[in-house]
Amino acid sequence: MDFDPVLLARLQFAFTIAFHIIFPSFTIGLSAYIATLHVTAWLTGQDRFLRIARFWTKIFAVSFGMGVVSGVVLS
Repeated sequence: MDFDPVLLARLQFAFTIAFHIIFPSFTIGLSAYIATLHVTAWLTGQDRFLRIARFWTKIFAVSFGMGVVSGVVLS
């Protein structure tokens, strides 16, 4: 099998897009979950929902940042 530059570029792009797609899909779902936690905390008045939301917000921020960094490489 002959590895020409076009094939190698396509393989690199395939790996990068496969790695990148994890982060946008995760953060989209996680943002809906965090919003649900905030609404639940507002409706019930229980502090535990806000603590859970703060925990997941930190994970959301890291995942969003990783998605941005891996998305810049795609362009």
